[in-house]
Amino acid sequence: MLALAAIAGTWYFQVKVPHDEVVAAFEEAAQQYEGAVSELEARNAELGVAISDLQKTIDSEQPPLNSKLLVKAGATIGEVQGDIATAPPIPPMPESTEKIRHELDRLPALVTDVDALGNYEEQISRLADSKAAIEASIRQMQQITNPSEQFVIQRIGSLQGIAGVQAVTEGNDPNGNLNKQGGYTATVYFSSTLVNQASVFGRDIVDKGTEGGGAIEVYRNVKDAKARNSYLASFDGGPISSGSHKVVGTVVVRTSDKLTASQQDALENSLRKALIKLI
Repeated sequence: MLALAAIAGTWYFQVKVPHDEVVAAFEEAAQQYEGAVSELEARNAELGVAISDLQKTIDSEQPPLNSKLLVKAGATIGEVQGDIATAPPIPPMPESTEKIRHELDRLPALVTDVDALGNYEEQISRLADSKAAIEASIRQMQQITNPSEQFVIQRIGSLQGIAGVQAVTEGNDPNGNLNKQGGYTATVYFSSTLVNQASVFGRDIVDKGTEGGGAIEVYRNVKDAKARNSYLASFDGGPISSGSHKVVGTVVVRTSDKLTASQQDALENSLRKALIKLI
């Protein structure tokens, strides 16, 4: 009996107790690992919210002025999704004490590895920047969708090189299209200091037309603005070419044919910036 008791005592203290201790240590380490995984999942969820927010902005029915931003944003989402980290599964606890101890030795390194995953600061910043750029472009588009003549005058009237501005009325409308179907809802002509006004026939700025400097023609929608731009393009390079013209939102920006190509480009760019500037 004493021998059996001795054997049982030896088994208990030399086998069971060390085994139970290493099992408890493994379970504690496994809990630490699961905690690290939970923190990684929280970081993944934060990134997921940023992705979702940008996707909602992309899917918005409000068009941005620069549609290329939508394509770029979609590519950014795809790249960021490829950076999402996944924690490796924790190894199952073996049965033997030695094998448990071996796996236990590996767990701290696994916790360290998982803790290092999911640093998404740069990715979240990229997503936020993309979202902000689209939202700003949407506001720009809204700003130059059928703007009032007062808005146009306010934006371009004080630009360097603009000598004066005059809005079209039904009484002086040279084309007779003001507020008609497919026509402009407002047109503001302007004179340029780069054009010798004495060489341009006309009683006033509207009468001189685009030759005196240019004009901002406002349309109800992009379709009408593009139709007008296409019509003007049919005269490009011909004897009655009316100068440069470009669609910005639902606006057609026009500059005088008396300006050089570089002067037209510079003036057109200046006018565009003034119209889309957010305040």
